[in-house]
Amino acid sequence: MERFKNDIERLISVRFDDVDALNEQLHTHLGEPTRQGLRDERIAERGMLGDLEVRNIKLRSAADDPAHANLIFEVALPSIALEEIIWEDSIVNPPHPDAPGSRPYWSAQVNGAKVVLGLAADNVTLTYVSIRQR
Repeated sequence: MERFKNDIERLISVRFDDVDALNEQLHTHLGEPTRQGLRDERIAERGMLGDLEVRNIKLRSAADDPAHANLIFEVALPSIALEEIIWEDSIVNPPHPDAPGSRPYWSAQVNGAKVVLGLAADNVTLTYVSIRQR
């Protein structure tokens, strides 16, 4: 768990408009940006974050300000179990009762970024990560 926490904190320390640094951290190659309305999106099929294989990596940024971005990726199985608070002030959010298929997730503010750690139906297995920098 400590290694995962450190890997996420290292990833957060990279400016999301520095695509080369993100590629290095995630051991991947984010493609060229495509315009999606008012935002740009870069995609990579797979990579690694520490010992975890990650897939469906997306970097979405404001077209007029690439530093304001959201990095989203799925964590391939076998994943890790998140059974305890990773960062102070982390909040576990239950599934939304009005949204079929909704899953629980952890959310936290970490070094100025919002981190969301999505969980599987078992409420502990990490399935996706979303990091928003502003």
